[in-house]
Amino acid sequence: MRNNTVKVLTIQALIAAIYVVLTVAIAPFSYGAIQLRISESLSQLVVFSKKYWFPITLGVAIANIFSPLGIVDVFFGTLGTGLALAISVLVFKFVKNRIARHIVNIIIYLVVCMPIIAYEIAIFSGENSARVPFEFEAFTAIYGLLLLSQIVVMVIGIVITEALNKAIDLKKVFE
Repeated sequence: MRNNTVKVLTIQALIAAIYVVLTVAIAPFSYGAIQLRISESLSQLVVFSKKYWFPITLGVAIANIFSPLGIVDVFFGTLGTGLALAISVLVFKFVKNRIARHIVNIIIYLVVCMPIIAYEIAIFSGENSARVPFEFEAFTAIYGLLLLSQIVVMVIGIVITEALNKAIDLKKVFE
């Protein structure tokens, strides 16, 4: 039992670290209203096991420490990702087809996480990350840009995780 706990924690730490490295390595593109956060493709791992929820959420929290918005991004980004992935995990109890799960995960992410991030950016992206008045037009523009980038990285995530699943059974990684 103890060996399995150590194995699970080690794998989760590695996944969180991969998320952080993928985010910080391309930092100018990982933060802001226009972002192409390749690390978000790892969010498709929850399709295979709910045990991927924690390391991805932790990875977001750590990666967002390096964001220009700092602690604000740690809070909002972690909240958005954690909530979206938790809802996906709950919905997956009723969706057995893996491709359908991938699509559901993308939809939930776009509907739950991206509005939270768009709100954060719309409110806290003023000079020196100061709070600015909410403007619906700014929010919708940011949300639209985030939707486009998130769809791209999540589709890439499907390709990557499905290929990885052929090499390694992603359901059994934590066993």
